[in-house]
Amino acid sequence: MALLIIEHRVGDYATFEEVFMDDQGRRRREGCLGARVHRVADDPNDVWVVLEFDTAEHARRHAEGLELHEAIKWATSNVSMPHFVVLEQMMETDA
Repeated sequence: MALLIIEHRVGDYATFEEVFMDDQGRRRREGCLGARVHRVADDPNDVWVVLEFDTAEHARRHAEGLELHEAIKWATSNVSMPHFVVLEQMMETDA
């Protein structure tokens, strides 16, 4: 299991949400197994997206894709460049 975490600032959260939801089909085609969106509690324009993939390679490939970068520009009103991190799961516990 691998996660792709994308942090970026958005100009308008409603626009971001619309573009993000419209992009579900492409994410599925590229191997995304699920997604979660979080906002910083004190700054609603600071958005963190967590995408789940079966491998780190699939997560990296998605992060490097031109379509993703175009969608991000549209979704964030091109406010800032996003920060990408790929994490590989190494351990899981019950608590």
